[in-house]
Amino acid sequence: MISHSQIYRARAALATHYYADQADDYYSRDGSAATWQGDGAWRLGAIGAIDPTRFKAMLQGDFGHGITASQSVRKDAKARAALDLTFGAPKSITLQALIGGDERLIQANDDAVATALTYVEQHLAMGRRKENGKSRVEHTGNLIIAKFRHETARPTEDAAPDPHLHVHALLMNLTQRDDGQWVALSNEQIFQLLRVTDSIYQATLERNVRALGYAVRHEKNHIELAHISREQIEFFSKRSSGITAELAARGTSRDQAPHTLRQGITLAHRQQKTQAYSRAELQQEWQAAAQAIGMRFDQAGLQATIQPRQETSKASDLVAQASLSWAIQHLAERESVMPLADLLQSAVRHAGGHTDVTAIQSAIQARVQAGALIQEAPHYRSTQDMKAAPITRDGWAAEVVRLRGASQDAALQLVDQAITQGRLLMESPRYATRKAFEAESRILAAEANGRRAWQASIASSVAEARLDERLTPGQREAVMLITSDTDQISGIQGLAGTGKSFALQNAQAILQQQGHSLVALAPYGGMVRNLRKDGVPANTVASVLAARDKRPFTSQLGPQTVVVIDEAGVVPVRQMDKLLALIQPTGAKVVLLGDTAQTKAIEAGRAFAMLQEHGMKTVLMGDIQRQRSERLRHAVQLAARGEASRSLPLLDRVLTIPDQFSVDEHGHKTRDSLARYEAIAQAYVGLTADQQASTIVVTGTNASRQAINARIHALRGLEGKGQRCQLLARHDTTRAERSVARYYTVGDIVVPERDYQCGLKRGELYRVTGIPRHDRITVQIVDPDASKPKPIEIIPRTMGKLSVYHLNESELSAGDQVRITRNDAQHDLVNGQLAQVVAIEASTVTIETGGRHITLPTDRPLHLDYAYTTTAHSAQGLTCDRVLYNAESFSRTTAQDTYYVSISRERHEVAVFTDDADKLPEQVDRLGVKGLAHDLAPAQVESPTLHPQGPDAALEQETETSMGIC
Repeated sequence: MISHSQIYRARAALATHYYADQADDYYSRDGSAATWQGDGAWRLGAIGAIDPTRFKAMLQGDFGHGITASQSVRKDAKARAALDLTFGAPKSITLQALIGGDERLIQANDDAVATALTYVEQHLAMGRRKENGKSRVEHTGNLIIAKFRHETARPTEDAAPDPHLHVHALLMNLTQRDDGQWVALSNEQIFQLLRVTDSIYQATLERNVRALGYAVRHEKNHIELAHISREQIEFFSKRSSGITAELAARGTSRDQAPHTLRQGITLAHRQQKTQAYSRAELQQEWQAAAQAIGMRFDQAGLQATIQPRQETSKASDLVAQASLSWAIQHLAERESVMPLADLLQSAVRHAGGHTDVTAIQSAIQARVQAGALIQEAPHYRSTQDMKAAPITRDGWAAEVVRLRGASQDAALQLVDQAITQGRLLMESPRYATRKAFEAESRILAAEANGRRAWQASIASSVAEARLDERLTPGQREAVMLITSDTDQISGIQGLAGTGKSFALQNAQAILQQQGHSLVALAPYGGMVRNLRKDGVPANTVASVLAARDKRPFTSQLGPQTVVVIDEAGVVPVRQMDKLLALIQPTGAKVVLLGDTAQTKAIEAGRAFAMLQEHGMKTVLMGDIQRQRSERLRHAVQLAARGEASRSLPLLDRVLTIPDQFSVDEHGHKTRDSLARYEAIAQAYVGLTADQQASTIVVTGTNASRQAINARIHALRGLEGKGQRCQLLARHDTTRAERSVARYYTVGDIVVPERDYQCGLKRGELYRVTGIPRHDRITVQIVDPDASKPKPIEIIPRTMGKLSVYHLNESELSAGDQVRITRNDAQHDLVNGQLAQVVAIEASTVTIETGGRHITLPTDRPLHLDYAYTTTAHSAQGLTCDRVLYNAESFSRTTAQDTYYVSISRERHEVAVFTDDADKLPEQVDRLGVKGLAHDLAPAQVESPTLHPQGPDAALEQETETSMGIC
């Protein structure tokens, strides 16, 4: 795992002591613990072992040979001296190497670090150049890297430091341009592709470790040696376990402890690295501890035979192709448009070191040439303004024509000159699959073929005469579209809180009066329940598409049927393609009802928005009625228009509760948001019972949702009054990940969605007990009545209908509000349904929902979760009186769409809790767009207008200067 931090010139002396003086060379006597790397270092004569005096001089800006940072870098003490990329080896490799004494693993880790840094140097090293008073960047391909290997973590207060093999790679703030000038290093590309670098490190390490004969297991995105257990790994993390133990002694935990208590204990346990223990003393203590817990290092983890590594070019190419295929399948499930960095990171990770990044890049180009992948036309970014959006060559030429009046040929020549000279830098390309492009094309063709094709429309005069007089203008247009428009596929863009349910009910009444019918489909079970409450027959999209026999659904359709697809904005391209192919042949009319500004589909594509962009007839239902005050209504209108930051001052409250930061035993900086979660929970429990019932707490991530839920449970006085139960949380994996054994973890719960011949039964729970081979896992049924359940070996790639869950333990008490997290036909419960715990016993829990009491056994995991807090995706479609919104300025889940959904649920009041009110406006204005394969097709690329508000001399001069063509 790679972490990063900046080193500043003012701390050169301290940094020299930390890095150079503490480089641990206990096992290697050849001086390999502190070494130079990089072509830039070689050019300066920095080769082999690091001289601490010269290292310190470089941090201070003196690089020797008459080269000083003052030529191109700030001279003040706060100037950036170096970027520290810290490569932390997996803990089990640390233990086997440092306690077990296998020096080869140290060399294997050093080699993996060097390989990853070579990629950074060759592909990501950029230097700055000053031109016309502005800075631009160019590729240099050389770095000065000082590597220091350390072997201990920070010590605890009363114990020796734990073993922790890690390498600090300091990338000096200097690189040499092609013209010979030494200039400041630009870090942007290094940060953008850090995940690719980490994947190269992890994959190379895995290859090296396997070549030594070790069996490995995969945990999340890293490997561990198979013979060293997770419990043994945790034992050698004393500082972390010490904090946990002290909290437990005080009757609390990391999740539940108040921030002040947790922070105080953390600080008390933190110390700087110390030389109080000699290396020999540390070794004796580590070995004694390992022996005490039964660890074995005497070849216990080695495979029966050590296979020498035999990699041929052909074999590497085959692995690259297979890994790329998996990466495409994995990424394309969630996003139609795949950046090169994501393809490389996923493919390299999956390859496990059996090929390299160059072979994978070649495989990508082969797919492009074969037409299986669509590559975006090259886009270029001005190196004088790296934050500006990149545009195509033709786009830049169009700007030259617009700003200078040059001819097209002259403009293209100027742009090509800027590209050649490095003033315009090509962006990493993006890709989409031909399959995605064809699915989008079928959707567009279905809409185009359906124009003016619905023959059963009701006469406009008839429909208009039956309109409810209470309808708003937008609702009237929506009802008329549903009942009397002749396009077979059309849309309603309905903003949040505009009364879509009332409009649907009126449309249904008119249709039924004329012998027609209306049915609805929706993405989520909660939406279906609301539609049914309104008297509209409804099913989930997934249930219709998953049914083997589609006739029960299609038989109710015909030329006089209108199918409304509710919340169409969250229906992905894959499902929309199948739905239209299923419905259109029946002659039924399809109306897509949704809001493109709200949250997008989890899966790939933006089908509803794409249809609108390509001319589908769409009416706007924009008369917001939900908010009772004009101020809040205006705030929601601004958010709907994409002006989220302007709406913030109109909200009832925006409370800033800053996060706290601490450093873990490996020196990694961690964020602590517990104080804000506490404030949200306090605000919720401070409401009356009736107010709580009509309040929604909205947050961005599942981690924050779980933390806030736990605090509300405790503050409601329910802690210690119930029973600890095992609850199941769905593991967020793609179908590609579920098809490969390495992406499962021992302890995962697998639930088949159909019966399998190997013995798995639909709906039963199976615990993963092992991963015996690269392509299979072993599972055992979770059955408290079975004394010795028989293990079943399965091959995940042959099973397309598996769901995977994690086990979480939480207390359920009478009075808790809970949510059902999986459909349960036996008890007539559906995913998302709300319930209240009315009784809890040692072996059962009784919940009440919809006037029914249902008793569930607690001797097996439950598909339940607390319901006090929800994510923005789950909140879509809900209505309440009050919203408490956790808006984190640092989270990728805070964006225009999630903000809009979160502040538009309430009728009366919304309170925003944030870590930084100054950064929040920029974050809520961030536009999250689902890409389309059609976005990348050459015919779809249009020359953008940089300044749509009209000519402005200053802006035009700025654009010309940024291009470097003046």
